[in-house]
Amino acid sequence: MKIPYIDIHTHRLANSDEIISVQSLFLQDIDFTNAIDLPFSAAIHPWHSDKFEVVQIKQMLENLALQEKLIAIGECGLDKGYPVNYEQQEKVFELHVDFAEALHKPLIIHAVKSWNELTRIFNRVKVPVVLHGYSEGVQLTRQLIDQGCFFSLGKSVLNPSPRFRDAIQIISPTSLFLETDESDISIEQIYQEISNILELPLDLLKIQITENFNSLIGGSR
Repeated sequence: MKIPYIDIHTHRLANSDEIISVQSLFLQDIDFTNAIDLPFSAAIHPWHSDKFEVVQIKQMLENLALQEKLIAIGECGLDKGYPVNYEQQEKVFELHVDFAEALHKPLIIHAVKSWNELTRIFNRVKVPVVLHGYSEGVQLTRQLIDQGCFFSLGKSVLNPSPRFRDAIQIISPTSLFLETDESDISIEQIYQEISNILELPLDLLKIQITENFNSLIGGSR
């Protein structure tokens, strides 16, 4: 049996015998009258936090709970670089944290210029946290490793800054995921680049990330 490539966060589906893609959906775009038949995650993105009342978001989350293929809650989080009221972002994010904990589902996190706030929240979150599109430096990475976070790396690994490359090398493969997000780059290419950076054979990298994925979703059932 072939070990698949796992794409933990994508907006471009490529499911096949060799690739397992977890599609990232905007919660407001889901048609709840139909079952979603492929693995997916969903949330109110922080950029959309001001578009809905809390009661609306709670209702959408309750509908989401009925979907059997739901893998994770996300991407959700905090973004100080986007012009949406930050207090509203925090309020909506807390709704997602509470919901993920109630369902025992992992969180897929969008974080921009908000690490101080998020690291404080991670100290009390009771479900796994996957940091989508991670590309930070060593100091923050060490702190997040200590907090038990997973790191999902994407197209930035193809041309990493020196600080990010140093950070990649201290992330244990047991805490690693890879993603394509919105890029046209293949998940195979991202795997190969990480294999080169970590000097870890591709087959062993695929086995480890598959084990990480099975552990992540197994703990969410």
